[in-house]
Amino acid sequence: MTLYISPYVTSGPVTGQQFYDRDELVAEITSGLQRSFYVLGTRQIGKTSLLHEIDKRVPAILLNIQEAGGQLENLARLARWEVWEKRKRHGWLPPDTALDNADLFAILRAVNNAAEDANQVIWILVDETEGLLEIARVDPSVLHRLRGTIQSRDNLRAVLVAAKSLSEANRITLAAGMSAFLSGFTLRYLGGFNLASAEVLVRQLKLAEPVQVAPELVSRLVELTNGHPYFLQLLGRRLFEAGCLRWPTEGDLLDIGDQADKAGMFDQNLTVLSELERVAVRQVSEVGRVPADAIVKLVSPVVLDGLTALGFLRRIDDTYAIGNEFLARWLREAQPWDRPSTISDESALTVYEQSQLEPVLNAVRQNQMALAEMERILDAIRRVLAAWQREGLPAPDAQTRRSLERIEAAIAKEGGPQHKLEATIPLLPPFLAYKIEWGGEMRNSLDLLQKQLDELKHRQVGSGQ
Repeated sequence: MTLYISPYVTSGPVTGQQFYDRDELVAEITSGLQRSFYVLGTRQIGKTSLLHEIDKRVPAILLNIQEAGGQLENLARLARWEVWEKRKRHGWLPPDTALDNADLFAILRAVNNAAEDANQVIWILVDETEGLLEIARVDPSVLHRLRGTIQSRDNLRAVLVAAKSLSEANRITLAAGMSAFLSGFTLRYLGGFNLASAEVLVRQLKLAEPVQVAPELVSRLVELTNGHPYFLQLLGRRLFEAGCLRWPTEGDLLDIGDQADKAGMFDQNLTVLSELERVAVRQVSEVGRVPADAIVKLVSPVVLDGLTALGFLRRIDDTYAIGNEFLARWLREAQPWDRPSTISDESALTVYEQSQLEPVLNAVRQNQMALAEMERILDAIRRVLAAWQREGLPAPDAQTRRSLERIEAAIAKEGGPQHKLEATIPLLPPFLAYKIEWGGEMRNSLDLLQKQLDELKHRQVGSGQ
C-alpha cells in the first residue's frame, strides 16, 4: 500500500526544493551590485522564506527584529550570536573578542572590516524590520545610524523585509530633521506568483513524483488565490488525496478563509493601508469590479500600482477587483473600515513614489559621478513633494512664483543638460507631474524652492498654525 504524504508547506519558512518563484529577485540581490534592498510584502507572502533562501546562498547575518523585543541591546546580542553561528561556515568572520557586547553598529563595522580583509561581501538580512519603529519612536537617530552604517560600508549589503508599516520610518526621520530612512534602498514588491510559477508550486514539479492536477483545476486555484503562495499551499494541503488534487468545495473555501482570519492575516494586512488606500479598496470591495477610469478619480495611478503589486487589488482587463477570493469574502463579511490604520497617507505615498523614482536612478547608474549628484537632486525633489503633501502648495508670493517659473524654464530649455531623464511623480493633492532634466539651473531652482518651503514651514510652526 502506497503511503501518500502531502508535500505542501503551510508553516515556517521554505527553502531549497520547497522554495518557488523568487529566483529572479534572489539573483538580483545576491549579485551584490546594489547595496541595499527594501522588500515590501503582506503577511504570509514569503518574506522570511526569501531571506532564508538568500542566507543559504551567500555569506549573511540574519536578524529578526521582533526577537529583540524593541530593545537595541537585544538586537546587538542577536547579531553577536549570529556572527558566532555563521563563523562555522565562514571562518573569516571576526572573533568574539572583536565584537562589542551591546553596540549593534560596532558589530556591523567589525563584520564589514573582516569581510574587507578576506575580500568578501556579506549580506545583513533583516526580518520583521517594522519592529525598528518601536525603537525609532524613542530615538530616531537609530534609523539614521543604521542606514549610514549599511550604506557607507563597501563590503556590507543589506536586505530589509517588512510590511508597509515600515514606511512610517520615513516620516519619523524627516520629522527629526534627518533624511528619509528608506532613501537609497532599492524597493521591490513581493506579490503573488504568475500563472507559470503557480503551476510549478501546485504541481510540485521540483519533486521526483509531482502531484497530479487537472489543467482546469490549476487555473481555478490561481483564479481563487491570484497566485498568493500561502493560499495555494493551504488549498494544496487540503485538497491533496492519494497523489492528486481534488476540486475544492464551498466548505473548503470557507474553512481556509476562516483559518487565515483566525491567524490575523486579513486584519493585520488591513492595518497597514492608509486612509487613502482604503478608499480604493473599499470602493472595489463594495462594487465588485470598478472600471479603471473610475477608480483613478479616487486615487492616483501610482497608488493603484502599489496596491496591485501587493495583492490588495488585481487588474482584470479594464477593471479592478479585490486581490483574491479569500480577502474579498472577508472584506464583505467583516466590514472593517472603521479599524485604525497604522500608517499615514504621506508615508504610503512616499514609498510608492520611491518606486516610481527608482528607474530615474537606474538610468544613470553607469555614471557614478552623475549618480551621486542625481541622488542629491532627487532627494531635494522628495523633500519638496513631502512638504507640499503636508502643507499644500506654497503661498503664491512673488519669490516663490519666480522660483516655479525658473523650474519650468529649465524644464523647457533645449540642449545643455548632460543627461535627459523623465520621471512621472504624481502628487496628492493636487495632481502634479514634472519632467525632470539634469542641469545646474534646475538644481539651483530646486534648492531655492526647498529653502522657501522650509521658511514657510518655520513660519507656520512659529505662528502656531
